[in-house]
Amino acid sequence: MKRRDKAVRVSAALAVAVIATVAVSLLVRDRRSPPTANRAESSSSLLVVTWGPSLCAVEPSNSGCRSGHVGQLGQTFVLHGLWPQPSSEQYCDVPERVSDRKRTPVPLPDDLRNRLQTMLSDPAFMTTHEWYAHGTCSGVTPPEYFGVATDLAREAIRILNPVFAGSAGRKVSARSVRQTFDTAFGAGAGMRIGLSCKKANGADVVYEVKLSLPPVVVLRQDVPSLAAALATGPTVPPGCGQGRVP
Repeated sequence: MKRRDKAVRVSAALAVAVIATVAVSLLVRDRRSPPTANRAESSSSLLVVTWGPSLCAVEPSNSGCRSGHVGQLGQTFVLHGLWPQPSSEQYCDVPERVSDRKRTPVPLPDDLRNRLQTMLSDPAFMTTHEWYAHGTCSGVTPPEYFGVATDLAREAIRILNPVFAGSAGRKVSARSVRQTFDTAFGAGAGMRIGLSCKKANGADVVYEVKLSLPPVVVLRQDVPSLAAALATGPTVPPGCGQGRVP
């Protein structure tokens, strides 16, 4: 056998071995159980609450609006989510291109599930979506994740509801909302508050309020009040200047 033929056969054998190794590695990776509660890579988090009437004005086809659940909650903010930052921290160790309605239900104690029933636009869908999209990047378990989110959201909603309910049909500015948080939680708290606006019937409406907080793992460990969390979260831009309140 010529030396060149031997070399070709050796190269071919090496190529087959490499391909087999890669295939086995991918197979093992696909079969590995996703570690959904072991990440702690985010630098901060955003607590996001949505004004219920704005949600249904902007997205009337939203499942929570179509079912009437959001309307039954009345003039109140609803919890959208607690999002690890930066925004690239999503769907950690789980496939993104899977319908949320086909995912494994999130295991939660009954008392926490009942609490979410009164705080989410569509409790069944949003619990699953928020956990897989954001909670899997939080570094904590589902009960810890939603426990922190609901505790802090309750405090924020308690401050925001009177402002927005009393301004229905009028405009609210980012500056006034920030001042409200400064008054409630101390100077500087408002620097961690941002507003987002969306179009509804041709007008800009205030859609969401975003609160900048430390990473979820820190919130879980220290179990702080919202005042303490806002004091140590990074500052954020005010967002949209002002918008109408439906």
